[in-house]
Amino acid sequence: MNIWKSISILLLTGLFSGCSATWHLNQAAKKDPSILKPTVVTIWDTIMTPPIYLVDTVKVPTVGDSSVIDNDTVRIVITKVQDKLVVKTQIKEVEVPVSVQAECPPQLIQPESKFQKSKDYLLLFLAAALLVMMFLYRFK
Repeated sequence: MNIWKSISILLLTGLFSGCSATWHLNQAAKKDPSILKPTVVTIWDTIMTPPIYLVDTVKVPTVGDSSVIDNDTVRIVITKVQDKLVVKTQIKEVEVPVSVQAECPPQLIQPESKFQKSKDYLLLFLAAALLVMMFLYRFK
């Protein structure tokens, strides 16, 4: 019984003292140092300001003309209605481009190996064998 305890301790020690992730990362960095460089992503966006409408009415005792004042940011329409001047002002939308730079960590995409698939199948087989042994042991 003592030999089984020694073997199990030796086996567990071997399983828990495998290669660390740092060792694997260092090996990958030796092969391709560019994987450790962060990627800078630039995102362009446009901010749209909503238009603002203002309406103002002024009483004028004399008769006048109607006119429109229009440029790239403001449109003003002055209209004569009976004895009033109606002034409508519209502030047009303004586009403001915004640039944001974000630093993203490097992405390592590793394809699934054949060893990983065989390890999964072995684990599934061992679990099934354990269930069958437990089932047979229960009915003895």
